[in-house]
Amino acid sequence: MKRIIEIISWLSLFLIVLAPSLFYADKITLDANKLLMLIATVTWFASSLCWMGRAAGDGE
Repeated sequence: MKRIIEIISWLSLFLIVLAPSLFYADKITLDANKLLMLIATVTWFASSLCWMGRAAGDGE
């Protein structure tokens, strides 16, 4: 399960880079760019909380 969430997280980061590139290439509108960026950002923050964390044995 952790591996699937990690993949979703990386795909979200890829979308954060891809959306403005598509807008710059005039393939999507500004509104579509904003929506994709919002969705990708929320998805990345939600998914990264599940797999990014402290290493085992950090104490607290």
